[in-house]
Amino acid sequence: MKETIDDIKAAIREFLRTYGQPVEAKTPISKKEHLEVWTIGGRYRAAGLELNHARLVNFWVTSMNIPPDLPNAVEITRKTPKGGKWTDANGNGANSNLSSYDQFRTKPIARLAVTSSADAFIILTHLNR
Repeated sequence: MKETIDDIKAAIREFLRTYGQPVEAKTPISKKEHLEVWTIGGRYRAAGLELNHARLVNFWVTSMNIPPDLPNAVEITRKTPKGGKWTDANGNGANSNLSSYDQFRTKPIARLAVTSSADAFIILTHLNR
């Protein structure tokens, strides 16, 4: 049986309930619809999650928290800070809501797009190390 996106999101949420702490939204109008930020494990490594996509889940992490041996199925897009935003080599930006969080502000970041719970667990386990 093929894993659905809902299965992947449920597995991520279960991991986060066990090992993570949600970070409060920095603006009162945020409903965390497009981005949720969590700290994971005892070292409080941050992950921004976009769980609202129909075919994948995007993890946003600082560049120093990218797992070293990600499978080819994980799409990695690196972003460099420019002012209060980030851009990549093509000039594309990042989720602008990230700039509200101290865990990401002014740091190089990466978007890790996953389509399986196995790939998501590689990222989550790395953050929980």
